[in-house]
Amino acid sequence: MTVTQTGQSGQSGHTGLGSRDRDWAQLASLAWSGPAEALAARVRQILGRDESGLGDLLEFVLQYAVYAGWPRGSELEGVVRRQWALHCRDTGTDPASWPAPAATSLDRESRDERLRAGEEAFRAVNRSEAPPRGSPFVEAGMLGFVFGQVWRRPGLTTRERRIVAIVVCAAAEAVHPLRHHVRSALDSADLSAADLRDLLTEIEGRAPAPAAAVLRDGSRPLPPR
Repeated sequence: MTVTQTGQSGQSGHTGLGSRDRDWAQLASLAWSGPAEALAARVRQILGRDESGLGDLLEFVLQYAVYAGWPRGSELEGVVRRQWALHCRDTGTDPASWPAPAATSLDRESRDERLRAGEEAFRAVNRSEAPPRGSPFVEAGMLGFVFGQVWRRPGLTTRERRIVAIVVCAAAEAVHPLRHHVRSALDSADLSAADLRDLLTEIEGRAPAPAAAVLRDGSRPLPPR
């Protein structure tokens, strides 16, 4: 299982965020700094629609936790669990229908296979060479888990995972990683300038000014070739 890229550099066919894209952008922003009531209401709204299932929402929690940190991820999963219980109560859904994590081909990989796949995914996502092995942070963390596992999992598209990473980096005012994520998203054509303009609209009120400026710069249309 690999990360799939589409399109040519800066030439995405996207002309703005779709409704699922907006869900993930708004959820990531609310989970970081929004009112608890607004976050709970947004989760509940998503659970009540057909566009994204509970499994997709739980996959979003994992992607969010990778960039926001495990304590914040734990808080968000708690919100999802509470809203799921309320959803089941109100709709007569069996709470036992909570989905078990699906088995994937990732589960059968050896350590070396996982690291090689992590290096490949790192190059695909970041549009740059993977860092050298030799430390727990790089091997167990970046290559073995973040890129060897999470970015390759089913449930969310690469485009959706990029949106989550960008929103969290913006919310955390991690300007250098944000610039890198914006640049690689445009270079891979996973996001377009129009997508970034929409993304900025979704989070501008909660994104720190330096981070908003990075998104604003990235959202400017590219000059004609």
